[in-house]
Parts: sequence; structure tokens; C-alpha cells
Amino acid sequence: MENRIVFMGTPAIAADVLQALLDARANIVLAVTQPDRPSGRKNQLHACEVKQLAIENDIPVFQPERIRKDYQALVDAQPDLIITCAYGQIVPKEVLDLPKRSAVNLHGSILPEYRGAAPIQRAIMDGKKQSGMSLMKMEVGMDTGGVADVEFIDLSPDETTTSLFEKMGQAAGRLVVKNLDALLEGTLEFVPQEESKATYAAKISREEEEIDLSGSDQQIYNQIRGLSRTPGGFVNTKAGKLKILSARYEKGNTPGLGVFDKQGKKQMIMGLHDGVLLLDEVQLPGKPAMKSVDFVNGKGRSLLNTKAGE
Repeated sequence: MENRIVFMGTPAIAADVLQALLDARANIVLAVTQPDRPSGRKNQLHACEVKQLAIENDIPVFQPERIRKDYQALVDAQPDLIITCAYGQIVPKEVLDLPKRSAVNLHGSILPEYRGAAPIQRAIMDGKKQSGMSLMKMEVGMDTGGVADVEFIDLSPDETTTSLFEKMGQAAGRLVVKNLDALLEGTLEFVPQEESKATYAAKISREEEEIDLSGSDQQIYNQIRGLSRTPGGFVNTKAGKLKILSARYEKGNTPGLGVFDKQGKKQMIMGLHDGVLLLDEVQLPGKPAMKSVDFVNGKGRSLLNTKAGE
């Protein structure tokens, strides 16, 4: 009888893993995702990427509000293996104990570093030069299970959360397919984590979305990259909260810390301590995202020679 796999995940990074499993002809009998949430300017209900992909491939979808209380669909699925990636809820022991083989998770860090909700963002915000995707055994603790395999990823100086999520999704897909046979055979070895080296990556708070201009230029740029493009770090301006969705750093002459200026005819910049931020894409409240050339010739014109926070 063909092995039965339940896949649990929600956003695009998880859809990359599901696609890799489908390409490897894995027998996915159920996809478990978060309930549809309202999004967009019209606040309409939106199906996540995993749900969309599952429907396209005729995979049954289960979307419990609270999986701690509602998991009968997983019991009925009779899984040999549960694979999770960015699911978005804590999975209870009753579910972890269901599969005949094991329940595993794909976590976006080199464990035991950056356990928790925001490992990808935190690695960039901390200025790390390397991260990775870990294949780990799930247990009741937060990302505390043994690790079977890791794919390391070098981070470029201009890496953003958006670009790293894409790399992580591809790495996670390769990692699980590489180890799938051993997982299904029950022969994969999980090595316990070193608790003394564990660090925690807490969810990004609203307060952390405001760009801290008191830090060094590198710290400011790290914060912006870690929040790019979503949710987007912001500075307060006389035009309202200005989200910096995409930017680059250039060392050199600065108009002053937090001061907005133009570089040439098309580039809006904001001064830092020892250089400038080239603001490639920004957004004001209630407005669509704008490229620098459109911003500097439109609403951004009123910000020229003004200072963030004043």
C-alpha cells in the first residue's frame, strides 16, 4: 500500500515544499492550512498559496480555526508521515502522535539557532552572513526536536526577507525530497540539538517596524532588509508613515541623518550617518506602492529637504 502523507503549511514558502513533493510523486492525502483570511484593499477572503496548489492537484484541504481542538480530519487521513512547513499554529501532541513513522518540520534556520516564529527575518536583521533550512523531528517544544539534515544558504549583503524566503522554499523542497525515502522507511536519524546554543526568534512586533535611526548605518540597513518587502519598515514623515519596501545602501556624502533628497532626476534618497539609502520602492498610508521615479516626481517632492521624525 502506498505511503500516506499529510502536508501542513500555509504561505508561498510552504507551497514550494508541496510542489517539490508533488514533483517527486509523493502521495499527499490531505493538505492542512490556515483558514482563508481577508486581504487586499477590498478586504476579501483570500485562499493561501498551499490551498490554491492543493485544489489545483485535487488534494483534499482541511482548514481548522484551532487545530488543538479540531483535528479529526487528520485522524481520518491515517498518515504514515506528517510534513509541516510554515503552518502557523502550534501542532498538539495528539496530532504529532498520529503518523506511523514521524511528524517532521522544515524550519528556516540552522537549529538550534533562531527557534521560533521569525527565523528568516531575524537572521537578516542581525546581519548574519549564513542561514539554512533544517529538517527536524516535531515534538511538543518550540522547534526543539532532533535535526536530521540541513541545507546551508549564504546571504548576500543586500539579501532581503523576500529574496531569502524564496531561497528557503526551494531549499526546503530539495531537503525533504532528498530525505523522503528514509523518512517513509523510518531509517532517518535525528540528532538532538545542543540546548546550550539555542536562541529564539520572536515574531516581529509592530514597534520593531519603525526604523531605528539611532543605530549604525549597517544596523539600519539590516532592519530595512529584514522587513522588506513585508511588512515594510517605516519612518514618520510630514506626509505620514513612509514604508520603505525596497532600498539599497550607498556609502558616501549624506544630506544629514533622516533627511530626504534627490540623487539625479529619478532617485529619492534618505540620509544616514555615513551614507544614504536609495529608496527604490516606498508606500504612504492608503496609497499603492510606488517606485522611486514616480515618488520623487509626485508625493515625495513635498518631503525633499525635510527630516524623518520631524
